[in-house]
Amino acid sequence: MPIEVSNLTHTYMKGTTSEVTAISGVSFRIEDGEFVGLIGATGSGKSTLIQHLNGLLRPTSGTVLVDGVDIWSKGVSLKQIRRKIGLVFQYPEQQVFEETVYDDIAFGPRNLGFSQAEVEARVEKACELVGLDKELLPRSPFELSGGQVRRVAIAGILAIQPKVLILDEPTAGLDPKGRMEILDNIKQLHETGMTVILVSHNMDDVARLCERVMVLEKGTLVFDGPAREVFTQREFLYSKQLRPPEVTLLMEKLRQRGWAVRQDVLTVEEAYAEIMKELRKKGVAGAI
Repeated sequence: MPIEVSNLTHTYMKGTTSEVTAISGVSFRIEDGEFVGLIGATGSGKSTLIQHLNGLLRPTSGTVLVDGVDIWSKGVSLKQIRRKIGLVFQYPEQQVFEETVYDDIAFGPRNLGFSQAEVEARVEKACELVGLDKELLPRSPFELSGGQVRRVAIAGILAIQPKVLILDEPTAGLDPKGRMEILDNIKQLHETGMTVILVSHNMDDVARLCERVMVLEKGTLVFDGPAREVFTQREFLYSKQLRPPEVTLLMEKLRQRGWAVRQDVLTVEEAYAEIMKELRKKGVAGAI
């Protein structure tokens, strides 16, 4: 189920003295099963852009096609579009509102008119996908930890079984353990064949997970390509108020000191392999 955006522009409060253009002339296509990172400085338009993909915002101009259909054309059901494209907001705690975890996850399937048996099956499956302990289902979501609430919010979207999952800063404010657990859950969801779009300020997270990266600057798309390509362009990233992943910077420092390591390393695992390769050359790996 590809998503195609063509010449998308969105202007808030158009025609007033407070008019602001948040997105300007953006075009791209996302294919089935891709894992795409969307990055950019604060205020670059990331959250505005993703809210167009399932019809939460209507373009001022331009089109959004889902599976070849303009979602704003006559007769198209936005409710059906939102079943296909699930969006987890930047502060998922704001998406949690029911008295129990079970009711929160079940809200979507119930709203779509599924039988009680189907609702229960979807809640159980969603909990499995995000690693949420079923013992938490009777509890209030407001009693849970930050990481658990994120899982509840994601599970609530997964219970409607979307084809595309969009996550806006899903690890913001979490401790390192909670962050890694959520990222591992997201990776596993992608491995099931789900299309994932990850909005994040954390370049290490994007580099670890995403095959393709789009960079927004002041509402325009200034890069769209492989993660390895963008994250090795240090000056470009700095000019967009971004920075390369920490391991990429480490490899750069090692190269400056004469180490023959790759400059396109993006993950800790890749960095470890490169460092060990150099240590073996130097004859010191066995002492580690």
